[in-house]
Amino acid sequence: IVGLLRALKNDVAKYNIALSVVAPAITLTPIITSSGRRTTSDPAEWAASMARAGVPINKAESVALAVAHLINIGMQANGQGLLLQKDKMVDVERGIAKSRAMWMGKEMLDLFKGGRDGLRAPNKL
Repeated sequence: IVGLLRALKNDVAKYNIALSVVAPAITLTPIITSSGRRTTSDPAEWAASMARAGVPINKAESVALAVAHLINIGMQANGQGLLLQKDKMVDVERGIAKSRAMWMGKEMLDLFKGGRDGLRAPNKL
């Protein structure tokens, strides 16, 4: 999914479409206790035991708020990849883009940018 976001975000922006991703970690829903491997059928009880063990758990409402946030900011949401953990969110894609020079090095970054700006077949969406 993130690969599709990265590949398509610039193309869809031309049509005033914002493409983004919400990537929640474990989220408290009934599905987490329906696998048959859990010791309890109560999602809240299971989440509490996981939280005591240090596992970050999201509320479903936090995922909904992240989606609402992206809708609210319109085209500014294009290319955002929100990671949600323990009801907190961060735009991982922005962090990756800002740090690219650090982990790629100047030469590789220039080649990377050159590949994006070079000749290529037009995308006919």
